[in-house]
Amino acid sequence: MIIQSLITTLEEKIRQLHQTYSSRQEEKIFAKFDRTLFSENGQTTAFYFNEIEQTLTKIKSLHSNDVNHYAFITEHLLKQCTALSEALNRKRKPIQAQKPLKSVSPKKSQHQIHQLPPRERLEKYYEALEQLNNLYQQQRDLARITPNPEEQKKAAQLAERYKQRRQKCQEAIDLLEEYLAFKENQENKNNLEKEKHQ
Repeated sequence: MIIQSLITTLEEKIRQLHQTYSSRQEEKIFAKFDRTLFSENGQTTAFYFNEIEQTLTKIKSLHSNDVNHYAFITEHLLKQCTALSEALNRKRKPIQAQKPLKSVSPKKSQHQIHQLPPRERLEKYYEALEQLNNLYQQQRDLARITPNPEEQKKAAQLAERYKQRRQKCQEAIDLLEEYLAFKENQENKNNLEKEKHQ
């Protein structure tokens, strides 16, 4: 039942991701993906969605009692979704003459975050969410109080962008929490089984 719930959640998240980028299926992505995530670089969005679907099919067809099998493939699927989403978001953003928030290049720090164990990654996602909330609030306030219409428009657009990023971050948090709950549940089950056999 828990596995079915996990699969349903994963399907829903992939469907949402698909809808978000449905107009960009034929767009080529030139981001260099980790070779363990996708089989090729420089392909269309549709190609990468197809590979994500294949990973989901692998999870659905897995009939294993070992929680690690599910955990490993689910983790892989989450990384695929995050990498694709980030590549598409990077492509859409216009180049801005803004100072980066941190001195570490975003690409490097994002890559490091995805290498972290799930619980630590969740903490980082929560930090990012808080930061995005603050940035969103700042721009919204600025749009309200700025008398200059041009500045108002700019602040409102930035606020909207932060709002979208905040939503993506929240989706990643939900998915990761679901995965961790599933993993914990499976581990509890395994421990109960071990106790029975002792």
